[in-house]
Amino acid sequence: MFTLESLSEKLDRLAAFTAPGPGVTRLVYDDAWCEAHLWLQAEARALGLAATCDAVGNLWLHNPELPPGARVIALGSHLDTVKRGGRFDGAYGTIAALLLAAELRGSGFPVAAFVTCEEEGSRFPMALTGVRGLLGRLVPSECEGARDANGVTWGEALAAARARGCAAPAPAAGAAVPRLFDAARQLELHIEQGPVLESWGDKLAVVDRIAGYRRLRARLTGEARHAGTTPMERRHDALAAAAEIVLAAESLGRATGAPGVATAGFASAEPGLYNVVPGAATLGLEVRHTEAEALARMERELGEAARAIAQRRGVAIELETKAGEEPTPLSEELAAQALALAAGMAIPHRRMASGAGHDTMAFAQAGVPALMLFVPSRGGISHSPDELTKARDLWVGAAFARELLAAWRQELA
Repeated sequence: MFTLESLSEKLDRLAAFTAPGPGVTRLVYDDAWCEAHLWLQAEARALGLAATCDAVGNLWLHNPELPPGARVIALGSHLDTVKRGGRFDGAYGTIAALLLAAELRGSGFPVAAFVTCEEEGSRFPMALTGVRGLLGRLVPSECEGARDANGVTWGEALAAARARGCAAPAPAAGAAVPRLFDAARQLELHIEQGPVLESWGDKLAVVDRIAGYRRLRARLTGEARHAGTTPMERRHDALAAAAEIVLAAESLGRATGAPGVATAGFASAEPGLYNVVPGAATLGLEVRHTEAEALARMERELGEAARAIAQRRGVAIELETKAGEEPTPLSEELAAQALALAAGMAIPHRRMASGAGHDTMAFAQAGVPALMLFVPSRGGISHSPDELTKARDLWVGAAFARELLAAWRQELA
């Protein structure tokens, strides 16, 4: 049941549920997502598990004998992807959890696989809605009006997925998603999405903390003027100011040093013509760090730099923090246990932080003892069709997780 071949085969099958185009595109509640969701339900039942949806489309794959509200070890990851993403981000943790939950469904403390409906924030302007629903910390009626790029609301998309059997009935307006099980501990298997493990020749990372982030939107307003007749010294160029802010963000990230990073993710200018000095520009900026104080300092310094640049160039600026997550420490006790187990199994390993956000951070923020495990990513590439982890490395991570779960089950029994 739980073999390298079964893991690889099911990962291949899950990757086939995608919108057309390079890589894998499976956005929350879209057709590919619904088809993958229904396939996972069928696969779980074929392995002797029950497949239970919650009100926002999260899945629990579990022993059919488990009563509602039972305490479980929660093991899993997310079903959605970024646009034109890879085959393993989220999918690896999902398929490994399915197979492990099936293998461990007998006597002993229960292991239940969870599959969150959304983690990436790639369709609607909000992330981690799935895990927050899973934990009973999401009120669906408060999210219904969020729209995707095509104007479809979150509520409409969820209703369509529910009609296909991919979500339970909605709770009353103002009520949170009912929580189906109580997580005593939580574990997420994931590809690293970075180059550290491959660079050092390690096969496993025990993740003890997850970086927080702040996302800022900068709106710059200058003066649109004819590009051929406006002297350089008389210009109030919004795009030129934005370009300087992009470089200021890069400089901030370099000056802060690891694990701090700063990124300008997108820019647009108006009116967007060759012969017009841009009168307006919009920037998307992000800073990340594993320490709360350092993250706050980065956000403050980036804002100060952007305002100073705008003032010097005679351009108005509006800065708005659009989203953020606090840096999140994971369970020190569980990390120490996992490190000792990896050493005992002679698996080349290391302890590290995650620069990317994950469902696990929401479990930890809710007070659940939580841990993540990483396996190597070739070239550190992720969120790309070129994402690749060797089948053997995927297997090592899943086999280690099985041993760790066995120890946890014994402790919790």
